[in-house]
Amino acid sequence: MNARTAEASVVRAGEGTTVRWGPDGRIRILAAAAATDGSFSVVEALEPPGTTAPLHVHHGEAEAFYVVDGEIELTCGGRTLTASTGDFVYAPKDVPHTYTVVGEKPARVLLMFSRPGFESFFVEGGSRPDEPPSGPPDPADLQRLVAKYDLELLESFGH
Repeated sequence: MNARTAEASVVRAGEGTTVRWGPDGRIRILAAAAATDGSFSVVEALEPPGTTAPLHVHHGEAEAFYVVDGEIELTCGGRTLTASTGDFVYAPKDVPHTYTVVGEKPARVLLMFSRPGFESFFVEGGSRPDEPPSGPPDPADLQRLVAKYDLELLESFGH
């Protein structure tokens, strides 16, 4: 329930802000800070096999992964594991982590952030879904986003 309006916040299938992320990925915002009274945020990532998130650290929020479909190999701290459909993985704040979509099909993963607002990182760093695939991010733009969202990249983006 939304405490200010005492009404549920609903995002139906096919709704929500969607951005192209990298060459072939999509990010859909399901729960932005404004929709959760600043409690948390949730995005849906749809990424093809081979997609990799660079090793990174969130200094402002923990991140959790719920695999809706497909399979990812995730490294968090010193542990590497494969997470499949129905699996949930929690990555604590200030702990380096990365993941790669493995297998033959795309992965659909819910990414949950304990401090709302990080969903805007994807909106600012992505492109409109109807635009052609993007290349590697502009280094200056990426550095600005990384600093703005209290993120530390320990390796570069692969897209």
